[in-house]
Amino acid sequence: MSNKYRITSWLSIAVSIGFFLLLLKELIVGELSLSEIAILPIILGIILIIDFFISLWILKQKIKPNIFIQIFQTIIIIYCLYLIYYYNSNMSVKVDQVITP
Repeated sequence: MSNKYRITSWLSIAVSIGFFLLLLKELIVGELSLSEIAILPIILGIILIIDFFISLWILKQKIKPNIFIQIFQTIIIIYCLYLIYYYNSNMSVKVDQVITP
């Protein structure tokens, strides 16, 4: 197995765990409830769970990685890192709040 597939798989696992920890933190500490979660995080969570298992199977060498899996994992890593950055920055708070006089 190529080293680039191994690195992408480990990054994919780390991003998946980071996304779910961020979501859990928002549910426990933040003012977010289960009924307020939009459809996009739910769909992304399903995709991340699938990607998590694919990454584990690649690392255990149960399936052989190919370029399509590599591209899929890279897109997911970039998108999740953007979401983690966006929700951890103050930008999301400024955009989501309504300014009242």
